[in-house]
Amino acid sequence: MHFWVGVFAAPVLVLLALSGLVILYSQPIDDLLDRDLFVVTEGAATVPLDQQVDVAVAHVGSAGTLEAVTPPDRPDHSTRVDFTAADAQAYPAAETDVIQVFIDPYTGEYLGRRDQLSGLVGFANQIHRMFGNDGPQISLPSLGHILDPEAYPDSTIPVGIFNLWYELAATWILVLLMTGVYLWWPRAIESAKPLFTIRWGRGGRIRWRDLHAAVGVVVSLVLIGYIVSGMTWTRYWGENWRAVVATVTPDTEIEAPSTPATVGDLDRLGRRIAWAADSDPVYASAPHATPRTLPVPVSYADVDTIAKSEGMVPGYSIYPPSTTTTHHGDPTYGSYLVINRWPQRLSEQRTLYLNQFTGETIANATADQAGALSKLTSFGIDVHMGTQFGLLNRILSTLAALGVLVLVSTGITMWWKGRRPGTAGRPTPTGARPDGSKKTSYVVAGIAVVLGLLYPVFGVSVLIVLAVEGFLARRDRARRDRARRDRARQPTPERQPAAAR
Repeated sequence: MHFWVGVFAAPVLVLLALSGLVILYSQPIDDLLDRDLFVVTEGAATVPLDQQVDVAVAHVGSAGTLEAVTPPDRPDHSTRVDFTAADAQAYPAAETDVIQVFIDPYTGEYLGRRDQLSGLVGFANQIHRMFGNDGPQISLPSLGHILDPEAYPDSTIPVGIFNLWYELAATWILVLLMTGVYLWWPRAIESAKPLFTIRWGRGGRIRWRDLHAAVGVVVSLVLIGYIVSGMTWTRYWGENWRAVVATVTPDTEIEAPSTPATVGDLDRLGRRIAWAADSDPVYASAPHATPRTLPVPVSYADVDTIAKSEGMVPGYSIYPPSTTTTHHGDPTYGSYLVINRWPQRLSEQRTLYLNQFTGETIANATADQAGALSKLTSFGIDVHMGTQFGLLNRILSTLAALGVLVLVSTGITMWWKGRRPGTAGRPTPTGARPDGSKKTSYVVAGIAVVLGLLYPVFGVSVLIVLAVEGFLARRDRARRDRARRDRARQPTPERQPAAAR
């Protein structure tokens, strides 16, 4: 099992490790490769933020809709203004790209634009999520609809084929890690086998086996956490998990009028908003006036000043308010949202809702309002992204990604050195069943059942594997039976007539 799952999972592991390293160091890579967009020369004073936004809007024109404004997080960084392309497909038909426009905050000069999914960092994001919900889709049953039909009216979830394949590969990687730990685990018949000692002097396959096992056991403990936390982003299992979290440990509700929109509607790319904030409502702004005499909304500069006074973490984004109309034709005025940059520490997860007409704070949503499972999920995601524990977290993530590359390379080397010339080198049955093998089989079956229930897509794949294996086993038995019958029909020398002898 470890061999065959490794053959299937090794390419995926390499792609995830390499793309994860790029994402982990997105900021320095962007500063290096797109320095003309991100880095500016500090000046004595900045141009008003609204003037910078006007410059960005003028350069995009009707090609996009203003989505967010991100003031500089450092004195030598530019202002970024995000737009959704006018021809972008609506979610969940696809996860649309974002047009990013960069403005020099000191001169108001237009520096350029790019698509968020372009370049090395954008490509790494695409690879790491296996192109998300883009491309061909299938509809699968929604657990949320079963738990709460009112909150989740759709009985199915449209899932991208590539995203589903990623979900399947990630669960099989868990099997790969578990079988690897089992093979490493010391047994009586392997009392001489070292656990963490690498026998460099032995050479050949033994040296690579020791390195593979020692690195694998250490890295497996980290990778299991990364795989489990990464699954919460998948389109199918992640959405179902979100429904379970909302049902079992719901968030604390904030008493304030809200619009039909949610925070997740503002960013369907899942790269600027914390996981726990996705389903939060967008609160409404009370105009304190009739629609014909509405006051002018506060400016981006005012919102930026308020955000700084409220202690928002530099790098936050300002989302403009939107107006929706009820079925009675009455307008509902949205609010400005100021959201701390994601990924971040759990303690920095925060959304500030400001009345668009007065600038008053409507709500201040933090991780404290999240339920227990939601907090745990967000914590796991922040660790996954390398931000929860700062530099230590980034070092750990880097070592884990490099460890994956070591595991794959040593696994391939072990296979190459251990195979006989002219053969595929796949493991073969050892013959005698060791003591306790029946108990081990029960444990393995139990683990497979639990994983199959937790991850239904994996469960279906196990059933398919078992069906194929059963078919091949029956075919092999039939061949052996036919061979025995053929041998039985052939006369032996003792049974042949004397003349024939």
